[in-house]
Amino acid sequence: MSGIEPVQKQFGRAATAYVDSPNHAKGEDLDRIVALVTEHGGERVVDVGTGVGHTLRRVAPTFRTAVGVDATREMLDAGLGVLAGAGVTNALLVQADATALPIASGSADVVTSRLAAHHFDDAGGAFREIARILRRGGMFVLVDNYAPDDPDLQRFINEVETLRDPSHVRNHTVRGWSELLERAGLRTTVDSDALATKLTTENWLERSQTSPERATEVRRRLREAPPTAADAFQITPTTFVVHKLILIGRK
Repeated sequence: MSGIEPVQKQFGRAATAYVDSPNHAKGEDLDRIVALVTEHGGERVVDVGTGVGHTLRRVAPTFRTAVGVDATREMLDAGLGVLAGAGVTNALLVQADATALPIASGSADVVTSRLAAHHFDDAGGAFREIARILRRGGMFVLVDNYAPDDPDLQRFINEVETLRDPSHVRNHTVRGWSELLERAGLRTTVDSDALATKLTTENWLERSQTSPERATEVRRRLREAPPTAADAFQITPTTFVVHKLILIGRK
């Protein structure tokens, strides 16, 4: 199975759930993306891992042209409705892998990627592609979940995430995400690492259509989490928290 096939399988069957997902349709991080790209400006924005287009819906009006790229056709099909409902007419949706963007080098003023990179089979390769398509002086805004520095806590959250959704690859640490961008040739700044998403466990499992066996194991791990994990992820009988960063890369 190729690197993008688990993503296509997972999100192909769950696409419609992301149209109305409040964690994806809105949020402080999404508002911050809009502020950052509006301040930067330019002619063209590209959103990588666009999903159903929630980020593109918000940023496209600031630019003359906008492109959303995603590996999963069903997500893009749902995105057509999201964009049309918001009256966005200058955006093009393209199916492609993040490591092979069908976009000319140096043609994008801004690239965004929100809550997608932890699914990238080769995040480093994707970030190199993003650096390639950026103009000199261009800006990349990455928003994604991150894991604590402690190796045991990293293992805990990534194993739970993968049980819930087999297309999950890795929540890197803040430093890990930064290093991947730097290796791609981008100068990085952490805009924020203080954001968090509070998840209701059952809604989270339902959105990804997790199999009954895997869902049972996820619930068990959360219920029996060691004290350090229970504290780090604020685990309760019904909810837990994942931590999120906004990282800026400049070319």
